[in-house]
Amino acid sequence: MVLHTTRRSATRAYTLLEVTLVTALLSIVAAMATPAITTMYAHQRLDAAIDSVRGAWATARAKAVLEGRSYRFAVVVGKGNYRVAPDRDAYWGGEGSNGEDDSEGQGYIREGALPGGVAFAQPGGGGSPAPTSSNTALATGSVSPSEFTRFAVFQSDGTATEDVELVFQFKGTRPMVVHLRALTGAVTVRPQGATN
Repeated sequence: MVLHTTRRSATRAYTLLEVTLVTALLSIVAAMATPAITTMYAHQRLDAAIDSVRGAWATARAKAVLEGRSYRFAVVVGKGNYRVAPDRDAYWGGEGSNGEDDSEGQGYIREGALPGGVAFAQPGGGGSPAPTSSNTALATGSVSPSEFTRFAVFQSDGTATEDVELVFQFKGTRPMVVHLRALTGAVTVRPQGATN
């Protein structure tokens, strides 16, 4: 005759106090990390916006040299839209200004938008307040060319007509200023209010 003995396994359970304590600690850590993550997110968006504008400037400069005519870079202040096109009335007059009437032939046109929540502001701090939502750009292609404000004109020799400062804003962060040197094309980035 064989006797079977049953073995009871002891399972460890957590008490309500232990679960509550771990939950409270996780909540505290999450609350401490949230501002750092939010700041990192904002800086990432600002960096992406600045990079897209630097790319548009490089394209405008290259097209001006390649085609032997001036190219304009313009923005919608208070929004996140920008446009690059030849510096001629056929491209900047109003609705339908797509250069079809350009005697030099159709030029390059690029319309773009900054990442959500980032907007252009007037240099010097005047003008529009920081955006309050992530919906800062109008639909690309829906903005009339006459709504854009000219910021830079790149000439056929690779220079710009003047030095340019462009301000980028994102809710809850310090605005960033991007400075373009007309003669060299060098670009510097600094927080608004900081000296060069």
